[in-house]
Amino acid sequence: MDTPSRILMLVEVAELGSFSEVAKRREMDRSVVSKHIARLEQELGLRLINRSTRSLSLTEAGQAMVEQGRSLREWIHDTETMAESLGQGLSGRLKISAPGVLGRCIGFHAMRSFHAQYPDVEFDLQLEERRVDLIAEGYDLALRVGDLEDSNLIAQPLALNHLLIGASPDFIARVGEPRDLKQLASLPALTWSSRDLQVDFLRYRDANGVVQEQQLNTLVRTSEVEVIRNGVLAGMGIGVLPAFALGNDVRDGSIIPLMTDLPLEPFGVINMIYPHRQLPLRTRLFMDIMRETIGSPPMWEQRIPGFDSMYGKRRETPAVFQAKASGSVLEPVPSRSMKCTPCVVDDLMERPASQAQEASSLVEDLT
Repeated sequence: MDTPSRILMLVEVAELGSFSEVAKRREMDRSVVSKHIARLEQELGLRLINRSTRSLSLTEAGQAMVEQGRSLREWIHDTETMAESLGQGLSGRLKISAPGVLGRCIGFHAMRSFHAQYPDVEFDLQLEERRVDLIAEGYDLALRVGDLEDSNLIAQPLALNHLLIGASPDFIARVGEPRDLKQLASLPALTWSSRDLQVDFLRYRDANGVVQEQQLNTLVRTSEVEVIRNGVLAGMGIGVLPAFALGNDVRDGSIIPLMTDLPLEPFGVINMIYPHRQLPLRTRLFMDIMRETIGSPPMWEQRIPGFDSMYGKRRETPAVFQAKASGSVLEPVPSRSMKCTPCVVDDLMERPASQAQEASSLVEDLT
């Protein structure tokens, strides 16, 4: 391993927080990582990391070297992107993160279409609910549900996350169909919950157009939307489900939409987020194919008969969605980040790993 490669390894140690995590990603022994960092210190004649039995911290020289390493990584990325765009054919790897049901609904279909056109591109599709750092963990793209905020990450919207209140025919036969919010709120409900937040309410607009919230009678709390869907199908109670999670449940009569005249607010925007302005050609083409695959209205909404007229469909698109939705992702949009709305995934705030402050202290290496 040469000096530039060891500098890049130092960046990974700073961003992942330990030798062990870097070793796990690179599939090597932890001691090998430690030896390469020690060798880098010898080559540079600088102490880069202060070590103790329980923790690591960057020296001032280490912080400066991490910043240089990040610049080197960006240069390598841009050079590879240019070479790929100038070369013949399309190859390489696409590493994508998505919450389980969202990835299965969107990611797989787009991946299949992409593979038919570009069979030499390797896919790494990780369906995970955990918080991921796109830059530090080497992701090219992530699918997330959430609102946009200024940051170093960039977001491209795919669709509004419209919701549906549903119950099984058996459940309705037992308790009756609710006719107003009071009746609805009295029924047992399956609701979404994470470590930090509980979404045990409905958000809707009243007759004056003012956003209101109605508390639900939670029977089951879960961080997995498929558990809510399965509970609804089993007749356990009502559920507030994102349209993309329903499949053909409404069309085949397994789930009956309730209170369809209630003007429900969309629960955020489904976004594609990525860490670099200059994307590899394979990533840009995949994002365009994802848009084509989803369609407008989204394919999952097309599977719900009459959905475009349910829940007061307030289809005046949010400004950030409207401004970008018509353009190809071959033209990068302004730098953005995404704070996820708690619907399908945990509160996944994509932290800007490129910030220099992260290198100022290295978390404890407890292994």
